[in-house]
Amino acid sequence: MTPSLPAAVDQGTHPATTAGTRAPAPPAAAPPAAGPARALTGAGLAVLLLGFLPVNFTFGAVNLLVPAITADLDTGPSGGQLVLSAYTTTFAAGLVVSGRLGDRYGRRRLFTVGLVSFGVLAALTALAQGLVDLVVLRAALGLAAGLFTPQVLSTIQATAPDGLRARGIIMFTAASAVATIAGQVVAGAVVVALPEGLGWRAVQLVTAAIALAALLGLRAVPESRSDAPLALDLPGAALLGGGLMALVVPLTIGPTAGWPAWSLGLLAASAGMFAVFVVTQLRAEHRGLLPVVPPSVLRVPVVRIGLVMTMLFFVTYGAFLYEISEYSQTVWGTDGWGTAVLLLGFGGAFVVTALVLPRILRRVGPRIMVYAATVQAVVLLGIALVIGVDGGQNAPLALQPLLVALGAVQAMMFGPALQTVLSRTPTWAAGVAGGLLTTLQQLGLGLGVALLGGLFHAVADAASGPTGGTAAADATGSGSGLAVGLVAALVAQAACAVVFALLAHRVARHSAAR
Repeated sequence: MTPSLPAAVDQGTHPATTAGTRAPAPPAAAPPAAGPARALTGAGLAVLLLGFLPVNFTFGAVNLLVPAITADLDTGPSGGQLVLSAYTTTFAAGLVVSGRLGDRYGRRRLFTVGLVSFGVLAALTALAQGLVDLVVLRAALGLAAGLFTPQVLSTIQATAPDGLRARGIIMFTAASAVATIAGQVVAGAVVVALPEGLGWRAVQLVTAAIALAALLGLRAVPESRSDAPLALDLPGAALLGGGLMALVVPLTIGPTAGWPAWSLGLLAASAGMFAVFVVTQLRAEHRGLLPVVPPSVLRVPVVRIGLVMTMLFFVTYGAFLYEISEYSQTVWGTDGWGTAVLLLGFGGAFVVTALVLPRILRRVGPRIMVYAATVQAVVLLGIALVIGVDGGQNAPLALQPLLVALGAVQAMMFGPALQTVLSRTPTWAAGVAGGLLTTLQQLGLGLGVALLGGLFHAVADAASGPTGGTAAADATGSGSGLAVGLVAALVAQAACAVVFALLAHRVARHSAAR
């Protein structure tokens, strides 16, 4: 018996092209259709996944390297959060239009251009001399990652035979976790082996090498493009990207900077841009055009709910990795390698569970997301209890069973959510769905670091109280304050998991009604 995931919806035309509505004219600049693409092979899938690895490799690595980066560049916690958010936010901003560029000009071509740009920019980040340099380079790196990432899922969807396609989506999910774990392990090993200030820079060179290595196997990846590519809608993409940037930057810096006037102004500008974006998307589709986020796609209940679940999942995922890395290095005194080892069980459980997920789904069906999210909330509260009761040296060992359980249930949440959205998306919007999924993934990572990471530090600072006593007293106060901050952030993440479970219950009801 196959898992009870909803069947794909075969809608070959956009709703705006049906009778009574003007269909969009083919863009003059669009290249001619390339004809049937050759089928993706196992070797081609391996190259696509290798090219995708640096995307999450750099997130996992830099998450662990934040303390080393902030110490080397002499900046505070908000600077470290900005280094992380600059990458994830620009990544999210460019994803949707990048998927359409691949549909129009060739997915392998965009994959190549993006990988080359990513490799060069990753190498340049190793030379950054200050916070501004690093943030600008990381923002550019995010744009490059956004250029080629949608081409991975789109190529799998468009060119893989049925059996390889299903396997490819599962391996794409596993590759995300493998890359994050590898980034943490490599970063931890390198910063221990090299002098302070050089380790985090060397990791950027490793990131560049992985990206450029994938270029050696590009011949195995078939070129493909859509026979009817969607309009680019550059104004819509600009509004969406600008709104995301204007949202994340003040949320990252504002809490620790005392919410200066410019941060409040950016938040207001973000709200305005999103409002204009919604209006322009509705009007464009009403005129028979194909906007960057077609409202008709979001009207499919399972797709809409699944996208919200995706963002909720990555809000908690990104925040947890950031907070546990910061806490372990600051309070427990672990080095980068020790932090990576601490999270090995968590990451390993995610990978193993993702690989056996098809068997689990055959037995449980889509309600697995409800059960897994409920368990995640319980596990997060358990971690909060351990930190609250014993935030000292015994906590890392006591946390290991909980971290393993957390990794396993997160794989049971993310994998089915991804498959559910893709399976219910109309075929004409496959590129849009891939772009939206990865957009909300990166936006969730950025917001998790900005919002829940900000909550972590704000509560920690309030709980630490004024400093100025002896060094030992200050260190004790700081450690207990960080424990309180981490507990508060974990409780907030458990609440997000409960919301995820409620939404997953609605998805399961929609699936049962089909």
